[in-house]
Amino acid sequence: QMVELKEEDQASCLSLFWQLCFNLMGSLKSTVEPGSKAMHEKEVVFDNPSRADFVVVKTVMSSLFGRYEQGARLAIEKGDQQYLKMKGGPIYALLFMFHGCLCLYAMARTNKTKKRKHMAQAKRIHRELTNFLRNKNPNVLHYVSLLNAEKAALAQKKNQDVKKLYNDAITMSARGGYAHDAALAQERFADYLLNIAGDLQEARYHIEGAIQRYTNWGAMGIVEHLHNKYQDVLTGSSTD
Repeated sequence: QMVELKEEDQASCLSLFWQLCFNLMGSLKSTVEPGSKAMHEKEVVFDNPSRADFVVVKTVMSSLFGRYEQGARLAIEKGDQQYLKMKGGPIYALLFMFHGCLCLYAMARTNKTKKRKHMAQAKRIHRELTNFLRNKNPNVLHYVSLLNAEKAALAQKKNQDVKKLYNDAITMSARGGYAHDAALAQERFADYLLNIAGDLQEARYHIEGAIQRYTNWGAMGIVEHLHNKYQDVLTGSSTD
């Protein structure tokens, strides 16, 4: 209908988010490469708004499906797009900032050789989101909460302090009605527990919690991804 009404730009932008929904639901084989039902990246000529939307969608998918290197690269390379930075611009610019920052922190945790580069960019975005919160934007409260936990984990603070920050992020997201963000917080907490704290039992609990939340949200594509990624942990094959 949008095309019939000659609203091609709106149709192009909407198709990107339609694509995101297909990926989340598990309707497509590819989890981070837009294609098939809604659109195909190689067949689309982007204008500035649709190009920015494409970057947002791909960054979100990279974050949710654990392709942190790709998400971090997008956050660094596309982080200064004027369309996303514009005052009063698209509301999903906050999505881009949050998921891009999360990917950067995740890469700083796993890629020690580029830790300084990833941390510098992550801290910059983190500060911007914190400033939004200080300026009375309640929509970023749970974002900042999870990023605080990610930053603390990298700072090698005491386990109990980091655990409290992750639990606060999970609770804050769930109470705000952001089931998918609560699931993401549980997944990131599980990663910390597995790879830094060495607590397999609690990690399994949070992976199962993330899977349940994503299932309730209808994101079966992510559920399948988590089952594959943490198969050994979930089946008890890993060493306790």
